[in-house]
Amino acid sequence: MRILEPSCGDGAFVLPIVDALVAESPDWNDAALETFLCAFDISEKSVSKVRAAVDGKLLAAGCPKAVRERLLSRWFSCGDFLLHDFTCTFDVVIGNPPYIRFDNIDPAKQAAYKSRYVTFSERCDIYVPFFERSMSLLSKRGVLSFICSNRFVRSSYGRRLRRMIGDSFHVSLYLNMEHAQPFETDVSAYPAVFVIDRRVGRETYSGEISSIEGGELERCRTGSAKSILSRFDRWYSGRDAWVTTDSSLRSTIDNVSGLFPAIEESGAGTRVGIGVATGADDVYACGQIASEIESSCLLPLVSSEDIRNGSIMWNKRYILNPYDQHDDSRMLDLSMFPKTGAYLNRHAERLKSRYCARKHPDAWYRTLDRIKYSTLRAPKLLLPDIQRGGNVALDERGEYYPHHNVYWIKSSSWNMKALCVIMRSSFVTGQMRCVSMQMRGGSIRYQAQNLRNVHIPAWRSLDESDVDALASLYLEKDLKKIDACVERVVAKVSFRQPRRISELYFAFALG
Repeated sequence: MRILEPSCGDGAFVLPIVDALVAESPDWNDAALETFLCAFDISEKSVSKVRAAVDGKLLAAGCPKAVRERLLSRWFSCGDFLLHDFTCTFDVVIGNPPYIRFDNIDPAKQAAYKSRYVTFSERCDIYVPFFERSMSLLSKRGVLSFICSNRFVRSSYGRRLRRMIGDSFHVSLYLNMEHAQPFETDVSAYPAVFVIDRRVGRETYSGEISSIEGGELERCRTGSAKSILSRFDRWYSGRDAWVTTDSSLRSTIDNVSGLFPAIEESGAGTRVGIGVATGADDVYACGQIASEIESSCLLPLVSSEDIRNGSIMWNKRYILNPYDQHDDSRMLDLSMFPKTGAYLNRHAERLKSRYCARKHPDAWYRTLDRIKYSTLRAPKLLLPDIQRGGNVALDERGEYYPHHNVYWIKSSSWNMKALCVIMRSSFVTGQMRCVSMQMRGGSIRYQAQNLRNVHIPAWRSLDESDVDALASLYLEKDLKKIDACVERVVAKVSFRQPRRISELYFAFALG
C-alpha cells in the first residue's frame, strides 16, 4: 500500500494513518514501509511539526532510531506538490487540499500551473489542479478521497475538471456538506467528500447532509444511510454540472430539459445579461454625483437592495453615464458637459489606474462594462444575484439601469408580466436550486450561466388565455396561487406527458 497526502498541514490525516499502522505491530525491518507514506506540504513549519509528531508515535511503538530516521526522511517532503515530479503511483490519495483563490496565487506560479494542468483555467481555485495531479498519480486500483470545496461541481471554472473525471475516472461517492461545518475551526469553504477511482462505469452513491451530528457520517461510511445516499447507475458525463445528489430529482431535471426549451430559446429575442460593472463605483455610482454633474449624464441605477419581494423600491441612486447619449458605442464629449468633465478630471488618477483605462487610454473615463441604451430602455425582468428564490421584478417601462449585482432578462416576444410570474414560481426556483451553487442560509446565485440552464415552456406554446392568466398574477404575493397557475400552464402545454409534468412540477416545488 502506498498512501499520498498532498497537503498534510497539521497532520489531520497523516497522524491517524500512522496510528493505524502502529496498531498493526509492523515489522520495522520490512522494506515496504519506506514507500508506505508520502506526506507533502509547501510549508516547512507544517512538515517539521507533523514529522516530529510522527517521530514520537514511532518511538512509543518501539521503532528503532535508525529506522525512524530512515522512514521520516522518506515519508516527508517539503515543496510545491503541483510542481513536483513523482516517479511512482499511489493506492490511496487522501486529504484536504488547500483553498487559495486565483488572485492570491503568485503570477509566476499561475503561469507554471497553467503550463502543466489543463484544469487550471478561468481563474479557478488552486484545489482544482490538486484534483488533476492527484488523480493522475492513482494506481490501477487507486482511490482518491478528498474533503474539499464543492464549487467546481457546478461552476464554469470546474468544467474541465468535470470532463476529466467523467471521461477517465469514476465517482464512487459524492457527499455534499455545504450546509454543514465539519472542520475543527470555522472556514468559509463549502465542503464535500469526494471518493474517486478508476472503475469507470460503476454506480455512484451521492447524498447531502446539513450536520455532522447524530451519526450521519458514520451511517454514510458504513453504507447504512439509505435515507441519505442515493444510487446513480449513471453519473454526470463530460462537462455537465453535478446538479443534484438525488437520482430521482436528476431524472426530473432530465425530463424537464427534454420537454421545454432553455430560457433564451423560449421566445424570439429572449436574452439574459448582467448589469454594469464600473471598476470604480465610488466615482460612478456614489451618492453625491446627482448634484455635481449634468442631469442628462445620469441614469437611474437599480441595485440588488432595491428589489424587494418582486418590487422595485428605488433609492434614488444614479450612475454617471460616460457614453454618448445618441450612440452608446462612442464616449461622451466632455467639452459639451463641463460639470461632468470637471468631476471626472478630479478623479482622473483613480480612473486611469484601472485596467480598462490602461488598455484604452483615450477613453480613460469609460466604465468597465459599456452602458447600453438598448438595455436601459427595454422592458426587462430584474433579478438580484443572491436571493432565496422568486424575487423577480419587472421594469415595465425601461426606466432603470441594473448594477453589477442584478441580472436581467428581456424579450421581444414574451408578455413580460407573464414571464415574470413564471420566473417567480417554484417551478423555476426549484431548477435554480439545482443548477446554482447554494450559499449558507439557503440563498442561491441567480447568475446568467445558471439562468441560461433553466427550462420553461416556449411562449408559442401558450394560448392567449394562458398568458392572460399568468399576467393577471403579476401583483400576486401568494406563491401558492402563482404555483397553481404555473403548474396548470406547464401541464397543459406538455402534450406528451401531462401527468408526469404535474409530478415534475411538485418535485421542484417541494424541493
